[in-house]
Amino acid sequence: MAGGLIAVWKQRWHRSALLRRLGALTSGTVLAQGIQLLNFVVLAKIYTLTDVGLYSVFSAIVGTLAPVAVLGYEMLIPAASDEDLGPFLKALLLLLLPMALLLGLLAAMLSYGHALAVGLWVAGAMVLRLAEMYNVRNNRFRWVAAARMAPPLLMVVLLATFVGAGVQDIDRLITWQSGLTLVLGLLYAAFTFPRNLLTAAHTVVQMRVTLRKSANAPLYLMPSNLLNLVAYNLPVLVIGHSFGSELAAQYAYVLRFGFGPVGLVGGTLYQVFYGFLAEAARTGNEEMFRQFVRARQHIGYAAVAAGAGIALIYPLAFRYVLGPQWVTAGWVSMVFAPFFAAMLYVTTQSVALNVFSRQQYELKTQVQYFGISVLSFGLAILLGNPWIGFVLFSVLGCLRYALLLRDINIVLIEHKVIGRQHAARS
Repeated sequence: MAGGLIAVWKQRWHRSALLRRLGALTSGTVLAQGIQLLNFVVLAKIYTLTDVGLYSVFSAIVGTLAPVAVLGYEMLIPAASDEDLGPFLKALLLLLLPMALLLGLLAAMLSYGHALAVGLWVAGAMVLRLAEMYNVRNNRFRWVAAARMAPPLLMVVLLATFVGAGVQDIDRLITWQSGLTLVLGLLYAAFTFPRNLLTAAHTVVQMRVTLRKSANAPLYLMPSNLLNLVAYNLPVLVIGHSFGSELAAQYAYVLRFGFGPVGLVGGTLYQVFYGFLAEAARTGNEEMFRQFVRARQHIGYAAVAAGAGIALIYPLAFRYVLGPQWVTAGWVSMVFAPFFAAMLYVTTQSVALNVFSRQQYELKTQVQYFGISVLSFGLAILLGNPWIGFVLFSVLGCLRYALLLRDINIVLIEHKVIGRQHAARS
């Protein structure tokens, strides 16, 4: 029986390009996420809750600012035409440097103590992102998986070095990690981008034309992504300011251990589906469309399992792995479990909005997400109770994903990827 099932799966694996791509990226992603979560456990063990809160606030700031640096254009690399790709990539690299400097300067003007680290991190993270999306375009998912492994391994080396040297200065850790992130991004880009693509002569006019063709990026993708990140990271900053850095650390770790794995797995599926569905749309390959439809039918089971696992396991893990001072994070993770499940199921399918140029739906849902975040934690501050924010954010977030799924189905029906009957079942 077991042998027959294995034979069936092997046959499906060899026949499905989508499954092969998922396997190549998922293996590296899962290992990278495991190392990353172990790093956060070590961080919580060697630093105080207050220090972890400071580190979490920095991560929230750079996590919000980084995607602004190239105005969302990176998301359109997989769909760019072959003749536009060279000038498009060169334009993005030229745009990145002044934007990273500007964001670092803005942090300095606001008297933030890690302004230099902000600029370094933004530049490194976005070079890494540009190269990653180029690999997604070319279905080089082993390279994407390798890039996923590099940042957590870098953090392992840094933490080991700091522990070995007896250094417990969280500010120095932030500065060193930011600088090495830039080095890592440049190395990855050097190994990824083909020399002839970037060294070919492209005029300013050519680069401007390619950016103008991708006007949906600054109009829809960047604002929607920024709203999403602000909605995601703003509560960390608000909680730290209103309820103390220790509670901010607890909430940030729920994001790390909840949004982290779910978001990374969902992001992995998103990237594979993006490259796959974009190729299907470019070539009109009906079999690839059918594979996409079959794959999305099974994501719901994984989402339900992920939500149940978070609700049952995380409270025990926070209490007995990180220590009794982290028990609040366990309770918060239970509140957010349904939201994590909805996020995993719907986000992976939202590639259709980019592939079929319906980014206005994406912007609409991110405006909703931002409004939910402001409403939830605004009421929490007003009433002096952070739990009001946690519960409202989770409940309203699930509703928001239900509305997004409806819009995704409308787009897929419009382009005849799925039938109306299938959309009703989804």
